[in-house]
Amino acid sequence: MKQDIEKLLEKYYEGETSLEEERELKAFFQGNEVPAHLQSHAAQFTYFKEARDEHPSLTFNSELAMKLDPPKQGPVRRLTSWFIGIAAGLALLIVGFTGGWVFQARSGQGVAGVFAKSEDVATANQMKKVLAFEQTTITSASERIQAVNQSYEISDVDSDITQLLINTLNFDPNINVRLAACQALVHFESQSDVSEALIRSLAIQTDPNVQISLIEALVAIKEKRAVNQFQQLARNNEVLDVVRLKAEEAVYRLEEPVATSKPLTL
Repeated sequence: MKQDIEKLLEKYYEGETSLEEERELKAFFQGNEVPAHLQSHAAQFTYFKEARDEHPSLTFNSELAMKLDPPKQGPVRRLTSWFIGIAAGLALLIVGFTGGWVFQARSGQGVAGVFAKSEDVATANQMKKVLAFEQTTITSASERIQAVNQSYEISDVDSDITQLLINTLNFDPNINVRLAACQALVHFESQSDVSEALIRSLAIQTDPNVQISLIEALVAIKEKRAVNQFQQLARNNEVLDVVRLKAEEAVYRLEEPVATSKPLTL
């Protein structure tokens, strides 16, 4: 059974599972007998059950769906798959934020500095081994996502690691891996090259899942330098309506004036 689930999980990250197989995965990970080595995947499937309606800014209502091109017999399947991909991608983004907080909490539990440094080096080397560009053809999407998530375990992230994540965001062939890299980079926004890299990535990404995730990431870190890029995206007729509307919303959220309290007069 465990082997079957692992195979289904691999197919899921590769975007090859059917709806019935995805239901089977959700039922398994929402149960009480998830093996320890698969626990890191459980939160993503729990999200669909418990938090689907808790993030309205990340969902698309029926009115917005009607703005898309009228469905035909051929495109219907592609459109449905696209919405499934958006939902899975956004879930991955949210789960990534939660995972980052967990790892950050663990990192503050008083581990001796010398051991922490040694573990950082080992983790970084493992990440580089899996995420190196030439490895993408011989590693699975699941392995690369796990490597991206290892960045949360590193207490002192340097430019080598952030550049590795940036390269993964821009060039990995799998959408779910790129989404994982996007949310990981948000946690390292204090690094000098991260914000600029997210803005530049938005200019080259064409998948709507990644575009929306980048928009949300840049709004989350309040990166006002991205406003110009958002405006260009909103005017681009080759971009899906749902992405253009999200870009317009992002411009409003970043340019929204901060409310100031007036002094009391007696």
